Amino acid sequence: MCGFIGEFGSSQSPKNEFYSLLKLSINRGPDMVGYYSNLDIKEDQNPYIQFGFNRLSILDLSKNANQPMTTNSGRYVVMCNGEITNYLKLITEMGLRPKDLRTNSDTEVLCHAIDYYGITKTINRINGMYAIVIYDLIKQMVYLIRDPAGIKPLYFASTKYGWIFASQYNQIFKHLWFKSDIQVNINSLADYLRLGYIPAPSALFENSWMLQPGAFLTINCELFAHLRQYHVLGEKCEYIETDNATAEKLCHILDDTFNDYVHTDVPLGSFLSGGVDSPVVNAVLKKLGHKMNAFTISTKYLGIDEAENAKMISNYLGIKHSIKTLKWEEITTIIDNHFSAYSEPFSDYSSIPTYLLCQEASKDYTVLLSGDGGDELFWGYTRFASVMDYERWFEYPRYFRMIWASILRRLGKKVSSCIEFNNIEDWVFERQSPIHTSQLKKLMPQANHSFNTERLYNIPSSVETSKDLLFWLRKNEFYGHLQRVLLKVDRASMAHGIEVRVPFLDRRIIDFCSLISPELGISHNSTKYLLKKIFKMHMPEDYRLHYKQGFSFDLIRLLKNELKEDFSDTMMSKNLFGDEFIDSNEIYRMVDDFHKGKGTTNEWGLWTLYSLQKWAKLIYNFKF
Repeated sequence: MCGFIGEFGSSQSPKNEFYSLLKLSINRGPDMVGYYSNLDIKEDQNPYIQFGFNRLSILDLSKNANQPMTTNSGRYVVMCNGEITNYLKLITEMGLRPKDLRTNSDTEVLCHAIDYYGITKTINRINGMYAIVIYDLIKQMVYLIRDPAGIKPLYFASTKYGWIFASQYNQIFKHLWFKSDIQVNINSLADYLRLGYIPAPSALFENSWMLQPGAFLTINCELFAHLRQYHVLGEKCEYIETDNATAEKLCHILDDTFNDYVHTDVPLGSFLSGGVDSPVVNAVLKKLGHKMNAFTISTKYLGIDEAENAKMISNYLGIKHSIKTLKWEEITTIIDNHFSAYSEPFSDYSSIPTYLLCQEASKDYTVLLSGDGGDELFWGYTRFASVMDYERWFEYPRYFRMIWASILRRLGKKVSSCIEFNNIEDWVFERQSPIHTSQLKKLMPQANHSFNTERLYNIPSSVETSKDLLFWLRKNEFYGHLQRVLLKVDRASMAHGIEVRVPFLDRRIIDFCSLISPELGISHNSTKYLLKKIFKMHMPEDYRLHYKQGFSFDLIRLLKNELKEDFSDTMMSKNLFGDEFIDSNEIYRMVDDFHKGKGTTNEWGLWTLYSLQKWAKLIYNFKF
């Protein structure tokens, strides 16, 4: 991958200041530094433009493929963080000959496509994972584009001098134009406490945003901006039932898609878990004739170990496989570096083993394939099924539910506490929250959530049937929880200069999933039904299907032992956000309850507050 920063405005910040901000993303692109400015060619009435780029060389390692890159027509200047995975097919579509190309890079093909098709048509033709910035020298306009799944980050901000855009949020809030008038967005802060991250398009500070997945922002020569959505995970009016014929169609799409994700001029590997998604990636590519090198971590010291199942899969597939054992004591040695990898507040504690995994993988690989996205697109989480189990309960008033549940419990039946919530969306929100509603009101009494977060967790009136509910749950996962996962992996991998590709989140697979009936359908009641069928096509009949457990560990032990001193010092010291935003006394009470073993305090909620303080100290290292 790569990292970039740009500005478009009525003035231009000093070049040395600009380069210091560019340097903040050096880990994202350690192989070269590129620069573009229109200072020498600017006409009086035109805005200033300044681009900076840090390149991680993946395709064509020569300097010819460096960025920013100007198209052949000379009209556009382009920066692309990510990979255009169907670039070879675009070469054929455009009829490009070897003599028409001066590099083997996908970015040059993107440049040709912009000249050939225009910007809008190009966006609708490219596949992959990308954050793209384009400057049109004729119209004096800037375009910001983010991939449909939101795999690659793109932040932007509006200031009195103009617009700033960057791969990392600290490049935004440390910019001279922005930091002189910086203000915390209290609704975004509430989003963070409830979810452990801030969902796009919101960002922590006022007048700054993260571009949404599948969004396209245009800034004209008068510095007015227009935002539109070019891609949305949708549902069609007619659905394909998830049967054998549909599985066969999916097989062909996976073959076509995954084949585009192995092009690289640097060492390529693939993560391999003991579940379904990453084994399918490895199995399909092995079937297509690619020599796969799989990588797994053994996390028995952290409470989960999928290495044995992964080894069984690699042995059957006949692929090279390496296993790295992560030891508990490694956590304390990397904790500050781990927090420093996140330029925005982030509190998913599985980021720690993810950071260690990427650190180890970077010793042998520059590009790795991941199985992320399968659970979200194919209804893979067990929480999908649990919502459907209790869907009917919410047809009745809460008081009636409570009475009926009390009777059933006395009869020895198990009834989930979910029935205590007013509605399903409140239950869904609470299950994904490290800090629950009642606790948030104590920490931030005046806080409300951002409009986008409210909308994300609000079931629309059009949802009437069980099928509608499953579609809503999937959209909620795709634009909610999945964004936290992608943020975690991108920042952890980029901290070590490696690229993690996510083939399940290719537009072709996303669009196919918009056509299928929910996996928890009438003809079967199995999560991830299609992917399991495909998995079984590649594995022996007697192989017992396992479920990916993900990264987890004993957080209570970590906070009470290995990180006890740093945790206590950080939490009990000055609240860096101040009581204006978060009540310090409530933080101290939560920490005290935790150490006394009172069951009212959630350790993930404490980690969320601890992560915020660590971020404020390590990344946002100047006064509010």
